[in-house]
Amino acid sequence: MSKRMITALVLIALMVIVMLLNAGHNVRLDLVFTSIRVSAAMAYLGFAALGVVVGILLR
Repeated sequence: MSKRMITALVLIALMVIVMLLNAGHNVRLDLVFTSIRVSAAMAYLGFAALGVVVGILLR
């Protein structure tokens, strides 16, 4: 396995651990025109997905 693949797997594992630890907590997200309450794990997943999309677009 390449160094890049190992780094990606470690980051994915850390994200999964953080999501599992925060699965029961709710957070309030203040958006431009409104605010919503979501699970902290779902907020982290959404931000991670957004980061992946931005990374792919900037590649």
